[in-house]
Amino acid sequence: MAGICFLLGFVSVLYFLGIWRMTGLSSKFPLIWLLLGSGFFLAGSCIYFEIEIPVWLSVLTGIFVGGFSLLLVFTEYLIISAMRQEEVKNLDYIVVLGAQVNGRIPSKSLQYRIDRAEKYLRENEKTKAVLSGGKGENEEISEAQCMAEELERKGVASGRLLLEAKSRNTEQNIAFTMPIIQQDSKKALKELKIGIVTNGFHIYRGSRIAQKKMQCKVYGISAKNSRFLQANYLLREFFGVVKDRIEGNL
Repeated sequence: MAGICFLLGFVSVLYFLGIWRMTGLSSKFPLIWLLLGSGFFLAGSCIYFEIEIPVWLSVLTGIFVGGFSLLLVFTEYLIISAMRQEEVKNLDYIVVLGAQVNGRIPSKSLQYRIDRAEKYLRENEKTKAVLSGGKGENEEISEAQCMAEELERKGVASGRLLLEAKSRNTEQNIAFTMPIIQQDSKKALKELKIGIVTNGFHIYRGSRIAQKKMQCKVYGISAKNSRFLQANYLLREFFGVVKDRIEGNL
């Protein structure tokens, strides 16, 4: 058992180093893999050196780990299931959720979303897109403006693009997008069919927030994401889902 803990600790630390080399530490979340690795090494050391742990602490740890694991598995099932939903054609609008911009250049995650939106817009000529994302730190332009420039460069007509450039998170993406769609559309909001374009791991949360806020038919349109970073994204999204459920956004 000690050997398994040491192996898991080594893999966790190695994965952290891989993320660090690939993306740097623009986000502090990958540090959780370093913390997780330290936890495995500590557990392995306790088992290997036969360090006695108080019964009450063992029981509390077991309850916490068991409950957390069940919640994690259930939530990840919902997230992964949402990634696999079939695409719906001829939606009234697609909402492309923003992601990090490096200066004026889209990050890989954002570029995947742009490419997916461009593909959908080409295949569904009557659909309009709302590009949603404000200007964050180290970003020379808003995420919405970055997406608009990229899509126009790919040949998408500017008249099909609506910009929402104030939001800072997923909940704001949806909340600030609603009045833009209401002002542009001749239909009532509840009569519309709307797609949420984002990376696969983010489809569940983005779609559920939109469904609750907009109260119309909402569909997920899944963009690619890095396979190597998939585990990190899925774990981060788990905490995002839990947070939004606690805050009543889902």
